[in-house]
Amino acid sequence: MGSLESWLKSRRKVQAISMIREHSKATMMAVEQLQRCISLAIEGKRDGLAKGFDVLQQKEKEADVLRRRIIDELAKGDLPATEREDLMRLAREIDWVIDWAHETGRILVEFDLAKMPEEIKGITQEMARVIGRCVSKLDDCIEKLTNKVFSEALKAADEVEALEEEEDRLYQRARGMINKLDVEKVPMGAAILLAQFMDALENTADRCEHTCDEVRVIVVTMLR
Repeated sequence: MGSLESWLKSRRKVQAISMIREHSKATMMAVEQLQRCISLAIEGKRDGLAKGFDVLQQKEKEADVLRRRIIDELAKGDLPATEREDLMRLAREIDWVIDWAHETGRILVEFDLAKMPEEIKGITQEMARVIGRCVSKLDDCIEKLTNKVFSEALKAADEVEALEEEEDRLYQRARGMINKLDVEKVPMGAAILLAQFMDALENTADRCEHTCDEVRVIVVTMLR
């Protein structure tokens, strides 16, 4: 019986880890969709943006379902409490990245980015590119963790942190640009939505960093 229990425990852990990797891939795909939405918004393609956002919403819903499956799978097993809780937190942190990407898209469809000054559109594209790199490196970090290549996982986590700091610098520049907007050309409501949009972009990168903090906790726990 002990051997069977051990096998079931291991099988559930492997299944949960496999789903966490799938969750990470889904996050990367959602952010790629957000990048497409931003490009469409800058080009003034409102119909394309609306359709693109529908796709983003669907990806966010699918990710929520996957997170619940991960939690259910971990809850079934008899993993040590610390290990189970660490993996549950990791799944939630990954989900926060998608949640903020979705929130960014929700705000984006409410104002016309194409009518903003060129410098605003330029900084938005820069921030979107950095977020894309950040999420891609986060996915690499998760893959290294699940393959137990811990030193490489920590290295990738450091790279995510560096990218988040780069995003912070771009965000500060963006805030300065928003502060200097010509109120006669940009309606107050649009300016407020633009500021919220930039906040959401920056928060997406923040959540990538928070996810990597959880990776570091897991690595330390596993190396004890």
